[in-house]
Amino acid sequence: MVPSLALREAAMALLAADAATLAPVALNNKVFLVKAAFTPSEQSVIGDLTAADFDGSTALLAGLGTQPEALDPLSSDAIIDIKPPATGWRWETTGVTNLPQTIFGYGFMDNAGTTLLACALLSTPVTLTAINQRVELNPPTLRQLAGSIQ
Repeated sequence: MVPSLALREAAMALLAADAATLAPVALNNKVFLVKAAFTPSEQSVIGDLTAADFDGSTALLAGLGTQPEALDPLSSDAIIDIKPPATGWRWETTGVTNLPQTIFGYGFMDNAGTTLLACALLSTPVTLTAINQRVELNPPTLRQLAGSIQ
């Protein structure tokens, strides 16, 4: 069966508000940069990803509570945006430790760093070589493709 749009939207709204995964009420989820090539998949786990370790690469805290969810008007895909920290999804080199370093993507994990919730590649890897260089992400999103539930 192909579910109705209303059913698919309800499923994404429930996920966006799920305190056990995307919407903790305390102990924020985190986004971290990945410094080694990887292939994202549903089977990816924390151990598959090598976290960046340059000065300034500390994982950033996602916003707490229900994450924003809406439909893409062009594709009808359902999208959940991960709430950014006040400074946005931006990391900056503050020293030269472990430079140069190439950033291939990022991961989204629980606060304890034990469960990988999602991961993605950057469209183009970024190589950091000096102090005061940055990596900035487009808002991390989860996308449920229109018609992909059957």
